[in-house]
Amino acid sequence: MASVGDPNPPSQPHSAAAAGQWRCPTCGRDYPSEFAVCPLDATPRADSAGRAGDPLIGEVLGRTYRIVRVLGQGGMAKLYEAEHLRIESHFAIKVIHDDLAADPSLIARFEREARAAGKINSEHVVRLVDVLRTTDNRPCLITELLEGEDLQALLDRVGKLSVGDTIPIARQICRAVAAAHAVGVVHRDLKPSNIFLCKGDGVPMVKVFDFGVAKMEGDEKLTRTDSVMGTAAYMAPEQARKAADAGPLSDVYGIGAIIYNMLCGEPPYGSVPAVSRFALVLHEEPARPRSIEQSIPPGVEAVIQHAMARERASRIQSALELESQLAVFDKRLTAPKTLATPDTRTTQQAPLVGGPRDSASNLELRAKLTRPVAGFVSVASCLAFGAWLAALLAVIVRPSSGGERALIGLIALGAIAALGVLHVRMLRPSWRSLPAIARYIGPFARALIASVTTLGAFELVEHGWYAMTSDELFGPGLRIVAAGVAAILGLGWRRWGLDERLRRRMS
Repeated sequence: MASVGDPNPPSQPHSAAAAGQWRCPTCGRDYPSEFAVCPLDATPRADSAGRAGDPLIGEVLGRTYRIVRVLGQGGMAKLYEAEHLRIESHFAIKVIHDDLAADPSLIARFEREARAAGKINSEHVVRLVDVLRTTDNRPCLITELLEGEDLQALLDRVGKLSVGDTIPIARQICRAVAAAHAVGVVHRDLKPSNIFLCKGDGVPMVKVFDFGVAKMEGDEKLTRTDSVMGTAAYMAPEQARKAADAGPLSDVYGIGAIIYNMLCGEPPYGSVPAVSRFALVLHEEPARPRSIEQSIPPGVEAVIQHAMARERASRIQSALELESQLAVFDKRLTAPKTLATPDTRTTQQAPLVGGPRDSASNLELRAKLTRPVAGFVSVASCLAFGAWLAALLAVIVRPSSGGERALIGLIALGAIAALGVLHVRMLRPSWRSLPAIARYIGPFARALIASVTTLGAFELVEHGWYAMTSDELFGPGLRIVAAGVAAILGLGWRRWGLDERLRRRMS
């Protein structure tokens, strides 16, 4: 048996000890009261020598929970199993280490975990039952007792998961995170060791836990503006810069990083030291998932990369939206009833409108076309810029000799080469990431479309006017300048917020 906490104890069955019996804290078996030690592993009975090894064994907290054995321990707390004295039920109790109980920051983290877990109502978040104090005044959290293992233990054992096994787990993580965001809680430390997989038939039930560094509405004062919290391997760039900047989109990034690990068998940026990983998170894109594991479908890779986009504006905008995109790749859309909840049925059924295969095909197609389209736009924008510059110089200079025309041609070729070098320099570090490519090439695509459309419209009007009057309505200079202005507006359409201004005026 395993339960929620820092360690990953092995899985084994448990049962409540009958009256007049005691339970071995090592093997979990029950023995008659006359046995002073466990006959299998020689562990002393808890109320004799065993109690000296761990004074909490046998203690009753709140006149309700009797601690029966240690489940494991981590750097901050020890995890116990406890039995309820009045009902046949067992719970997990997390107790902060004795030598850390005097640290105000760790106590604050413990209390924050309790408040955050208590606010969230989701079957995919570990249920907080009570908050008590030990006899030596250490805080402890009483939660539901889980049987299974955490996701990190699973990955350590099997290496990586298939897409079919990954997607159902990831969707449940999304639901847990969405439930937390709905009540103003941002986890800020999503990672495989904080994702518990409960044993069951078919898809394991996912439970998210450890909200010790969570950010909640109204408690920003507990987070220093210059501090960094979380785990580097799964941390969004904005969170790596400053913990106070972490918001719901930082958790979306964390989910994407967990999916990356499940499918690739390693976290983003590989197994590099934490300090080096911080630098990579801030300045570089991680390797493409398909470059590590070629069996990952292009559409799934696209979803991962959009969840992990470095720029928040390019990222998938909510955990529910991420779950919806993952759903179209879920081969188990008819999930067992144990996974269905009233607040998730809509997100499960929404992607089915129009057929999940069509939606998956669209995501796959966009993923496959992004890089070729970026290459086409790069070449087309270079040629269009060179042609526009040559036409503008021709109108201004009005060349009358071959030398002047050759000079204009050389200037145009230089402009084409300069813009081409810029494209190569900017796209090369971004080529791994679809959202980074789209974010860079998007303004150039808008500029190209705007300039060509404007020039074409002027030409049509000019030809129509000439057909009716045999006169020239627009000079060539006006058409060229108008195309240039349209291209500039296309380049800065979003950077200058022109799209938002237009949207507000239209509404």
